[in-house]
Amino acid sequence: MTDLTHSGGAPPNAPSQSLIRGYPSGILFVGTLAMLTWFGAGGCTTTPSETPAPSSTQQALVGKTKQELLTCAQGRPEEKTVDEITVLKYYKEASLLEESFPGTKSSFARVHHGCWATLRLTRDVVTEVQYRSVPMDYQDDDHCDEIFALCLGQ
Repeated sequence: MTDLTHSGGAPPNAPSQSLIRGYPSGILFVGTLAMLTWFGAGGCTTTPSETPAPSSTQQALVGKTKQELLTCAQGRPEEKTVDEITVLKYYKEASLLEESFPGTKSSFARVHHGCWATLRLTRDVVTEVQYRSVPMDYQDDDHCDEIFALCLGQ
């Protein structure tokens, strides 16, 4: 006959007292691990950025030649060319007066900001125009439009 008792008379597959006492801490450990995983994964995700619709200035620049841009745009661009593709990058910074506004007895500083305008040219003709505000969350593209005001007769 087989002896069904195991240490203290309990069957071999019965949980011991130490496992029963450890059960709540095990659930606590698994729960904590699940929460950390959830928050960790959530911290790595971002919402998709909304690309603003192109301004009328951006749309009007498409089709202009490189020579037209170099004669009418404000400032000298950074230029990179690979084969038939040229990228021109212009930067316009906000004026110091725009970056502060008067208070009752003093002025308050605002965020220092500006705008990068990146133009892609194929065979020296503009095919794409992108604006990027600096800092990125500022979203004020008027400064980029100002770069090309003379190109549009504004």
